[in-house]
Amino acid sequence: MMLSKSDYMDFLRHPALLWLKKHDPSKIPPIDAATQQRMESGYDFEEYAERLFPDAIKIGFNSPSEYRTMLSRTATAWTKGANCVAQGMYKLGELTCITDVLEADGDGYTLTEIKSSNSAKPEHILDLAFQKVILEANGYTIHKCQVVHANPFYLRHGAIDPSALTCFTDVTDDVEKKLAETQEQATEAVSIINSQTIPDIDPLIAAPSFFAAWLQIRKSLEPKLSDDSIYHLPKIGHQVAKKLISQNIDNIGDIDEASPLSHGTAKYWKALSRNGRHTNSAKLLQFLDTIRYPVYYLDYETVSNAVPIWDNTSPHQPVPFQYSLHIKRDPNAVLEHFEYLHGEADFPVDGLLGSLSKLIDISGTILVWNQSFEKKRNEAMAVFRPEYKSFLESVNERVIDLMDPFRKDIITDPAFLGSYSIKDVLPVMVPGCSYNELDIKDGGTALNEWKRVTLQDLPDKGSVYIDLKKYCERDTEAMVKIHEALKNEIA
Repeated sequence: MMLSKSDYMDFLRHPALLWLKKHDPSKIPPIDAATQQRMESGYDFEEYAERLFPDAIKIGFNSPSEYRTMLSRTATAWTKGANCVAQGMYKLGELTCITDVLEADGDGYTLTEIKSSNSAKPEHILDLAFQKVILEANGYTIHKCQVVHANPFYLRHGAIDPSALTCFTDVTDDVEKKLAETQEQATEAVSIINSQTIPDIDPLIAAPSFFAAWLQIRKSLEPKLSDDSIYHLPKIGHQVAKKLISQNIDNIGDIDEASPLSHGTAKYWKALSRNGRHTNSAKLLQFLDTIRYPVYYLDYETVSNAVPIWDNTSPHQPVPFQYSLHIKRDPNAVLEHFEYLHGEADFPVDGLLGSLSKLIDISGTILVWNQSFEKKRNEAMAVFRPEYKSFLESVNERVIDLMDPFRKDIITDPAFLGSYSIKDVLPVMVPGCSYNELDIKDGGTALNEWKRVTLQDLPDKGSVYIDLKKYCERDTEAMVKIHEALKNEIA
């Protein structure tokens, strides 16, 4: 079996992940909506970044047959005098890589990795080191390694300017420091993919950033974790697990205090120790007394892209395209619902603010979930459209975060699993209510689906919009129900 650079990166996440990928891929969960969004946004960004290399001969592939000829086509391009090759393939024994850009530069070559993030990341160094090992063994002396990434300060004005959209970060020295280690690890990775036996599945072997993802996989593998294993603790992280294991604490029942635990895990353990729900009635009453009628339950859905879609927006900047608004004008009033979903490819903020500003009056509380996100969207929209600045400032001044009683442990319950996400809180506070029956269940999917059908004007736009409206409405409906449940806690 061949070891590609993506295989190598999986090995670094956890050696057993690489083995499963090659021998039992059904054990690996499909990528989530957020990851899919990053990938699609990355493809878009890559097209613009490649324009910075106008003389590059692009190899690439669009079919299995083209993939099989990549090595020969790459070699032919260099033989015929190419100075720059994009998406070329290179091989060293069982190691193989496809480079983003390899450019002849004097007596050597510059190796460029294209990433849609706003900066160069540690994993990009490891990726480049793997490529350099293969390339230098093939006679390409790499004297410079760099990452082309998005410029977070770029604001689009008209047509995309690739040179302004991107930044170059020189990581040559960092890559050089990783070469010897990379060679050793690549050899180990090859032995793993050629083995018939899965390597050690211990969660502590996982890279810290992949620890939570590996735990989900580990729970499906034999031997099964015991029911009381610390690895069943919600939100347990690599450092906490390592600390507990070093103290010979393998089971949740062996934990006698919260100090070794991270915030989310400690929240769960404390709630579990109380044997059920605990409410600080005085503090909850104090919180509820800050809410003034009419109450506006507000939620935005946003879209972002590595390559800004509209003028005056920057890479990865969230732009609201949808809102749901429930209004309770007094405690006994009939609940009203309003919504807006932008259905065209033009800038969505104008229509959204034009609609919302007619519905929210100058008095009353704006209830949101995670005020930091919602208020930042209002601040950004005030920059986009200064004529709505006073309205948006008034909204932000009256925002109260319904998440606070759960974030600040005013109300705790082990069933929250150490979380204060609305999706975890709702079914506990309002039994029978959840997001499970919806076709769109999370913001990442909402973003992807709106962008897919709207920017391309696809025929399934109507049905997707129905699902988007149901999802956004569920967010504000959940806030209404949780608010009522909190009032019942002290009734």
